[in-house]
Amino acid sequence: MIILKMLITKSSNGEIMKIDVIEEKKNPFLKRVDLMLMIDHTGQATPKMEEVKKAIVEKFKASPDKVEVMHIFSQAGVAKSRVKSRIWEVGIPLKKAKKVEEKPKEKPKVEEEKPEEEKEEPKEKLPEKKEEPKKRTKIS
Repeated sequence: MIILKMLITKSSNGEIMKIDVIEEKKNPFLKRVDLMLMIDHTGQATPKMEEVKKAIVEKFKASPDKVEVMHIFSQAGVAKSRVKSRIWEVGIPLKKAKKVEEKPKEKPKVEEEKPEEEKEEPKEKLPEKKEEPKKRTKIS
């Protein structure tokens, strides 16, 4: 693992975090810089995305609305985390996901009670025919 830059910053609770830049790729087509960082946070919990974002803004001198922290991967048994982030030249693009508008569900219609004069009497029901079960024939 080749360390490109080493940055030291303080977290929100006053502890020192050591940030190593593992990979820095410029992507001119998408107008952004892709970063892979390794954060050493000995004696503390995994840093929150907001803390990492503040550290990136400080060290790379970028505006907070152009920095995007994608993932923080913690390593088991070691107080180190890998961070995948992006610094956009223009700003973080809006997601083009279309929101599906849900149609309001129709409420079941409740029959309003009609005055006694308008009520119709139920029609007489005819007795239902009962069907006998079909007899099975034995095939030999």
